[in-house]
Amino acid sequence: MNASGESTFEAKGNRGSIYGPVLILAFVSNLFEMIGISLLFRYSDFIEQIGGTEWHLGWVVGSASVGAILFRIVQGKAVDSLGPELIWILSILGQLLAIAWHLTIEDVNGMEIYLARFLFAASVAGNFGAWLSFTSFQAPKERIAEVIGVVGSSGFLGMAIGPTLGDILFSENGWNWDPVKAMLVASFISISIGLVIASMACWLGRNKRLQNRTHPNSKNQPGQNGSTKEGAFTAIRRFHPGFLLFVGVMMGVTIGFPSNFLRPWTKSLLIEEIKVFFIVYNVVAFSSRIMFRRAPQSLGLERTILLALGFMIASFLLYLVVEQVGGMLWLPAIAAGLAHSFLFPSVITACSNAFPNRHRGLAMNMILGMYDLGVLLGMPAIGFIVTESPALGWKAYPTTFLAIAVLIGVVALAFARLGIRNRNDEEDLT
Repeated sequence: MNASGESTFEAKGNRGSIYGPVLILAFVSNLFEMIGISLLFRYSDFIEQIGGTEWHLGWVVGSASVGAILFRIVQGKAVDSLGPELIWILSILGQLLAIAWHLTIEDVNGMEIYLARFLFAASVAGNFGAWLSFTSFQAPKERIAEVIGVVGSSGFLGMAIGPTLGDILFSENGWNWDPVKAMLVASFISISIGLVIASMACWLGRNKRLQNRTHPNSKNQPGQNGSTKEGAFTAIRRFHPGFLLFVGVMMGVTIGFPSNFLRPWTKSLLIEEIKVFFIVYNVVAFSSRIMFRRAPQSLGLERTILLALGFMIASFLLYLVVEQVGGMLWLPAIAAGLAHSFLFPSVITACSNAFPNRHRGLAMNMILGMYDLGVLLGMPAIGFIVTESPALGWKAYPTTFLAIAVLIGVVALAFARLGIRNRNDEEDLT
């Protein structure tokens, strides 16, 4: 504590000196994690190799989100009681096991592919929920959006590198390997590197996280193991942020689209390489995230979210331009990158701010669970529209793009009217 009664951590945080070794390690770990995950943006090639179509792709990816949602239910309180470090490491190990399992699957028919993807989705959910909670506890509450935005920008770099490596692995250069198997092995190696670096971050950052969580100014400190008497469902009922939860669902539909359906869409246009889209998308997202990292503070969270939804609508309308002209993947990539840059940290922070510090892990995982619900509902629906539209005389992907753009518009209008419900306006935030 200093003379003014402010904790040492808060005083340093307000001077901007929060980006030390722990957050650097978290940045690098997430970078390798996202390289590994985005290598799997060609997951449709794996589904095709084992005999599947876009219909199978939608159901495999969508139904696997049940694993993510189920994990979110228990993870929020687990993070708050056991600490994010343990959940983070175990989740990365789960990802590695799921990828190794994929290497043994040879048929899309049967439960094995669904179970392997289920494990992967649950583990990715655990990884991001714990990583976000761990990272947020390295900063004072008023700078959570900034820190999540800056450190999370490593994901954009990873999503630019991963698809580029994927294009190299799938290019015809006379290499004597199965490109799908090579993709899975490369993903396994990258995530393994992320695991090592995450372990280092956890070792260095645990004490700082505990200091911030239970600093002397807190009036509602958790027990010795970080738990509270208030149950998860009681806390959710008391503090949930209202219509923001539906924005979280929409976030899952829109951000989930490129990582799952961009490849089959570009293949239908005879565009073999997807790296242009993901390089532009992530360069734009990374640079705007750094340049406008204080946007949620200056514009306010609600205005920032509405701005992001506007960019998201633009991205899906610009997919239609590519459909007509071809070879212009950079157009929707710019709008989608801007949307992701502004949307994700603002939604996460808005939900986190609605809950007291003692329930931050629960808050993070609840809104990420809504994201997973968007994937669960959205990916099978997209797969259905793509495969069934031609039977009605409609073009498959243009119909899909228009349907999603209209849905985003409806959600944006409702959010502009209803805003964010925040019980903590009247309560102690600690």
